[in-house]
Amino acid sequence: MNAKRDMPLSGKRVLVTRAAHQAGELSARLRELGAEPIEYPVIAIAPPKDLGRLDQALARAARGGYDWIVFTSANGVAAVAERMAALGLEGMGFGQARVAVIGPATARAAAELLRRPADVMPSAYVAEALAEAMGDVRGQSILLARADIARPALPQALRAAGAQVDEVIAYRTVTEEPAITRQPDVLSLLAQGQIDAITFTSSSTVRAFIARVGRQALSDLHRVVIACIGPITAEAARAEGLSPTVVAEEYTVNGLVTALVRYYGRQTYGR
Repeated sequence: MNAKRDMPLSGKRVLVTRAAHQAGELSARLRELGAEPIEYPVIAIAPPKDLGRLDQALARAARGGYDWIVFTSANGVAAVAERMAALGLEGMGFGQARVAVIGPATARAAAELLRRPADVMPSAYVAEALAEAMGDVRGQSILLARADIARPALPQALRAAGAQVDEVIAYRTVTEEPAITRQPDVLSLLAQGQIDAITFTSSSTVRAFIARVGRQALSDLHRVVIACIGPITAEAARAEGLSPTVVAEEYTVNGLVTALVRYYGRQTYGR
C-alpha cells in the first residue's frame, strides 16, 4: 500500500496565495495531507504611512484609557506588539481594558505577542458576530487597531450600539511584487491544467491575485477548485468573476483545509 497515495489530498497541487510570512502554516497542513502546495504570495504587510494616530492610541491604551482593545487579525496584533516595543510600552498592558478578538489565530497571537489572553471571541469569525459578542458597549471607549482596507461593518456596528470607537490603521495590506526568480509561472500552470485548487484566505488575496494574473486568465480559473476561508472572501471572489467551489464552515486555516478534504472526498467517494 502506498501511504502517500492514500492521503486525502494526494496528487493535488494547491496554490497558496496568502502573505509569505503566513503561508507556512497552510502549506504545512496541505503537505501533511498529501498535497503539493505552491506558495504564490500576492499580498504583503506594511506599516502605516503615518504612525501618529496609532502611537497616540497605544500610549492611551497603555495608560488604561480604553474599555476595550479589539483585534480582527493576527497581523493587527503583531503590528501593535511591534509598535508598542518601539515606543517602549511593551509589558505595560492595557489597564483594565477587555480584549476582543475575531478568531483563534488572533487569540493565539494576542497571547503570544502581547501576553494578553482574549476575553471575548465570537463563535462565528466575522466582524458582525464580534460586535454582537461584545455585548452592551454603550458609552464605552474602544480601540480598534486593524488594516487600512478592513470592512466598515465592525466600527459601524459598535458606534450604532453607542460606543466611542478609535479606529486606527495598524498595518497596510499591499500588493506583493513578484520576484521572478522565486515565483512559479502560475499562468502557464493554469493554462496547462496543472493546478488543482487555489486557496484564498482573505478578500485582499482574491483581488491581488486577479490583479496579478489578469482577467484573461479567468477562463482557466473556472477549471480550478476555488477554495475560500469564509463567506466574505467567497463574496469577494464572486465579485471578481470567480466561482467558489469550497467555502470553509469554520473560518480558519484548518477549516479551509478540512473543507478541501471534504470536497475531494465527495468527488472520490461520493461522501
